[in-house]
Amino acid sequence: MDTFRDMLDNWESRAQESSERVEYTLELHKHDLVKIKAFAQAYGLDEATITRGLIHSALMQAEEAMPYVKGNKVIRVEEGEDIYADAGRTPAFVEAEQAISKALDINGPSS
Repeated sequence: MDTFRDMLDNWESRAQESSERVEYTLELHKHDLVKIKAFAQAYGLDEATITRGLIHSALMQAEEAMPYVKGNKVIRVEEGEDIYADAGRTPAFVEAEQAISKALDINGPSS
């Protein structure tokens, strides 16, 4: 067992995670705050960790749940089947996400 390597890897992971965080203020319903505080007490974690985890999970699920809306334009053919462009909100979401990531320099400077 390489305990020093494990420790250093853990520190590196935490440093990377910490560098990717930003502070953001939001309003919550009182009953949501009660639940966050209850999760924090039940798991022995701070409220920020619980909130971060909940928001991250909710965003991942919301993104996965965005429906595909079949458009009129064929964008490619796969195995003889026409694949149509998404006419729903997903393309606008992806475009906005890429622009915001670039503006916030999420992926770091280009090499």
